[in-house]
Amino acid sequence: MTKEGGAVSDESPVLDEAYERMAMSGFELPNGFVNHGPMACEALAALGCDEDIDGWARRVARSAGAAVDSKAPVDFEWREALGDYRLLPQWIGHFERAVADDGWPAVVEVWVPRLMPALAVALFHGAIRVAHAVRAIDAVDTPARRAELARALGYWAARYSVGQPTRMSVDADSGDLRQAIVGAAAEGARYYLTRPNIFNLHGVTGAMAVELMVDHISADAGTAGLAQVRAEHASLYRGAEPTEPTEAGTAPGDQLARAAADSRDPHQVKLVEACRRGYAATGDPTFAAAAETVTGFAR
Repeated sequence: MTKEGGAVSDESPVLDEAYERMAMSGFELPNGFVNHGPMACEALAALGCDEDIDGWARRVARSAGAAVDSKAPVDFEWREALGDYRLLPQWIGHFERAVADDGWPAVVEVWVPRLMPALAVALFHGAIRVAHAVRAIDAVDTPARRAELARALGYWAARYSVGQPTRMSVDADSGDLRQAIVGAAAEGARYYLTRPNIFNLHGVTGAMAVELMVDHISADAGTAGLAQVRAEHASLYRGAEPTEPTEAGTAPGDQLARAAADSRDPHQVKLVEACRRGYAATGDPTFAAAAETVTGFAR
């Protein structure tokens, strides 16, 4: 079932169809929670659960709020528009045009660093949605995936709010930057294991979102991303104690992926996928323990 390294299939149109269906739903649910559908469907694809994607997308389309249509911006000054959620349609239109004119890699390289100070806004979901969209379009460039990237970037920009101040003197060079980011995610997983709640969970998936984007931004921007992860973790986990290092475990595999897919809980899906990636990169059993905890398979 699972795919090596969390790669997204470029052979099946199911994810593209899901993106098209979910584009007809809103970004936030009527209860104020974020619409997790696009992120969860991409994570299901990475876990090899393609057969579940259509059902997830249909449920999201039925339960989410009204669609937000893009609007071509006129005299758009992005610095002034940052964080203005009323301009979400214009933000989407801005990124649709930018992706069409400049190509998605250039847009990601420029805009992810600009938005990184707001890494934790909406409980990391702006960044997480962009990260999943980046991995999808990196696998295969399709109109549906370009549209999802534009919508994800638009949401992050419209919800922009500067987070915790950072210390730029982080101890990672370009050679081990990814490992340092994954190490920060593992540290977040230890806090999650101490208190497995929804807030601590997002410290893990938020850090692993930066890991997904680090190859698409400059080394300096990646270092800034690591600094932001650490600053947000210091705030999120303030006053808590991480669990002791866990004993050796096995990689989060098909059983956990199936349990997450069957749960209908997008947080299970996203955390299992992120932990699978983290374990593959480091072999740290903390990731296996976190995936087991969120799905109820804790030892």
